[in-house]
Amino acid sequence: MRAALLVALLSAPTALGAVGSVTVVEGPAFRTSKGGAEQPLQLGAEVDLDDTLRTGPAGNVKLTLTDQSVVVLGPDSELVVERAEFEAQERSRVSLKLLVGGVWAKVKKAIAGSDSTFEVSAARAVAGVRGTIFRVDATPLIAGTRPPKIRETVVRVAEGRVAVNAQVKKAATPPPKGPRVEVPGPTEVTAEEWERRFVELQAGRQVRITDTQFQTGKASQKKDSIDRFLQKHP
Repeated sequence: MRAALLVALLSAPTALGAVGSVTVVEGPAFRTSKGGAEQPLQLGAEVDLDDTLRTGPAGNVKLTLTDQSVVVLGPDSELVVERAEFEAQERSRVSLKLLVGGVWAKVKKAIAGSDSTFEVSAARAVAGVRGTIFRVDATPLIAGTRPPKIRETVVRVAEGRVAVNAQVKKAATPPPKGPRVEVPGPTEVTAEEWERRFVELQAGRQVRITDTQFQTGKASQKKDSIDRFLQKHP
């Protein structure tokens, strides 16, 4: 009976505790555990479920997860580990929420037949992958505001495929022609005024999402601080 219980415990998905560790830190970086105070993020520190990671203007952080997937958080960024489950060092479910800034991920390919998932959500968008290299950027309307109001979210793919689900406002119906009338003031957007959009991006492609736009195209080749960090720490 005890042996059977031990086997069951060892084979159960890991949903609590450390889900990875910090392998590179450059510049100011911080960690806030659930219900805890913000603390400086140190090299070698473990990252746990429900942790919030934040970088300063010149900060970059590289994480290695339990399944050997790699996540890089760029400057002025904030990321929440919402869900992380692993079975025998293999990924079962991982869900990260990008509040603002940029995150790059190199996701270990899932075992054939596995239903494992790896998702990064940001304002109005969720990017889901099984094994690929991709990036998500959530650009604030005004830098430094908390909580941040996101102007646009961009998902771009370097390798493999990424499925993106998003919500955008429905196009407004143009008013009928006729006499001019007073335009009503701004009102709260209801659930009926949003619509879902979906795209599967291939390598070299991106999608740009705002409140009212969902635009796919060729991925930007412009290099920034995350790209320079990855060149130093591949």
